[in-house]
Amino acid sequence: MKFSTYFILLSYLMAGTGLLSVGLTGVLGLPFFALITGITVFSFFINIKGKTLGISKFIWNGLALIILPAALADYFFISMSLIDVSIRFLTILMAAKLFDLRTNRDHAILYILTFFQLLAAAVSTINISFLFVLALYILIGIWTLTIFNLKKEWEEKSLAHGEIGRNILSPYFFIATAGLAALSLIITLSLFFVIPRMGVGLFPRKTADTLKVSGFSETIDLGDLGPVKLDPTIIMRVELHDYKVSAIPHFYFRGMAFDSYNGTQWQQTDTTSGRINLARRDNGIFASETTAGTAARNLLKQVVLLEPVETSVLFAATAVVGIAGNFKNVAADKAGAFYLPAPSYSRIEYTAYSAIPSPPENTIPDGEYLKDVPAQYLHLPSGFESVQLLARKITADKKTPMDAAIAIGEYLKNNYRYNLSPAKGEGRDPLDDFLFYAKEGYCEQYATAMAVMLRTIGIPTRLVTGFLPGEWNRVGNYFIIRGRDAHSWVEAYMPNSGWVTFDPTPSVEAAGITMPAKMPAILLYVDVLKWKWNRYIINYSFTDQIKLSRALEEKGRLLLSDLRRSLPINKLSAANSRQKAAYLSIVAVTVAILIFIIIIMTAQKLKNDAGWLKIPMFYKNMIRLLAKRGKIKNAGDTALEFADAVNIEEVKAITDIYYKVRFGGYRLTDEEKGDIAVYLENIKNKK
Repeated sequence: MKFSTYFILLSYLMAGTGLLSVGLTGVLGLPFFALITGITVFSFFINIKGKTLGISKFIWNGLALIILPAALADYFFISMSLIDVSIRFLTILMAAKLFDLRTNRDHAILYILTFFQLLAAAVSTINISFLFVLALYILIGIWTLTIFNLKKEWEEKSLAHGEIGRNILSPYFFIATAGLAALSLIITLSLFFVIPRMGVGLFPRKTADTLKVSGFSETIDLGDLGPVKLDPTIIMRVELHDYKVSAIPHFYFRGMAFDSYNGTQWQQTDTTSGRINLARRDNGIFASETTAGTAARNLLKQVVLLEPVETSVLFAATAVVGIAGNFKNVAADKAGAFYLPAPSYSRIEYTAYSAIPSPPENTIPDGEYLKDVPAQYLHLPSGFESVQLLARKITADKKTPMDAAIAIGEYLKNNYRYNLSPAKGEGRDPLDDFLFYAKEGYCEQYATAMAVMLRTIGIPTRLVTGFLPGEWNRVGNYFIIRGRDAHSWVEAYMPNSGWVTFDPTPSVEAAGITMPAKMPAILLYVDVLKWKWNRYIINYSFTDQIKLSRALEEKGRLLLSDLRRSLPINKLSAANSRQKAAYLSIVAVTVAILIFIIIIMTAQKLKNDAGWLKIPMFYKNMIRLLAKRGKIKNAGDTALEFADAVNIEEVKAITDIYYKVRFGGYRLTDEEKGDIAVYLENIKNKK
């Protein structure tokens, strides 16, 4: 491959990497991205053939003047986002510059544009693919800029005309370039973790789309969760701390509770006006007053990575008592749900603390049982007489509310069929249809049926929406929770126990539903990588830096302690002072000799390297040409001695010029440069 072709190819690799980085942001849109990609490919074939479009500089400058007002109009009237406008502006400029690569300056401008594309992508995407694009950019960038500087040096100082020889692009060059790229990436990551994290909010991270999940607004209609339970989209990932999953009963991730049912729809009577803004405590946790005294040893800690969802609810395991995260405000309602002021349009991470539920008591209620329970948890509209008769029939011989709730739950599990597409019956309302006609449905129908039946016999209830645990990632030790894990269940008020969780929905396995296949092992590792990327890169904070520095300090202290104990000098503690002195003297002398040898070898190498760097390029080329013919210059030979030994007129002529240039500060004329090129060609062709 010719050097000029190779150089153009590298420049386009830089342009392609820059385009790929901004493509990850989603700002360009697929049609625009495809158009720019097509333009880039078209310009590549033009440049690789050495052709130009013949467009003058005046036209290019005019085009730039048109692009700038268009970008300003985009900012003020369309996107209203500086970073989005910058991405589109840089991309258009880069595409235009690809048709105007005539000089080294044009190539330098192209590289600058790709660098700013990478910066723009870095502040506007949280995609883990950016890590690989960054590594690719560093590799190609070092590669390209090295070749670019080599090309400039050759054109400015080389004595020979024409292109750079192909032999300069040896495998060692690529290995060295890859090594530099790897070193640069390591240094970059090191600086990332060391430089203090100060969130100024200049370019807030956001995603283009949010996930719409039904069941987490102020109302929920029967039938809302059916389509959601077919959605495989990941909603959140939850990492547990200090507890085994099997040790926690009724493991659900709670969202919000509904207390009012009108026959077709569940509602919250206490909406945003009934929510209380929580104060952040000294430990950084937003905790409600009713749970502030919960013992720390009874808390389940969860680290939640929540995708951008069209709800302000913060999900956590049942009986959540506190939330900690990078939030300014958190609110809670009387039913125990926690909320942000508004839905988040970016991926967020927070830590939730939930009380580990104790086994409920099965006791007969006294006269004070319902005094603290609001009336809405027992309220029902008229028309549920048939439901009440069924509930009384099921619980006729039950003495306690707990026994009654268990009996109704078992009745629903054993006599109704789980179906995500239930048949339509002749009932006058959805619940009547489910209980007496269709006798099939999914979690909403089951939970509604149980909640209403319990209310008809005087037991307070509320319907709760949230998520089942989903799939356990055994590689990363966290839950992967998808849209299809959305669920609803019942919380009933029990004497001496308060609100207790009941789930009347039969498991999908028991209902004969085919479970989705679990993720292959390789995908589990990929998902762990995404988790770690968001945890330790996207959401890396100053608090994390403090924890990291303390951990490193502790590890260093332990390492030094182990080293001290393992030193042979400690084994001489029982020896006399003369033995210790002899031992230390031997060690000191040995270390001094090693240091002296290293200094001498390093100085000699630097001296040789410095001498070789001062040698003019044309003399180096001559030495290489002669070496290929078996005439190798020994390290101790002077240039004149070597020329006499070779006994070739062209070698002697080049050696004379070499002495004048290196030691006399002589500047060669164009004619002499041409003569040297001829000499080198003759040496190359001699038999």
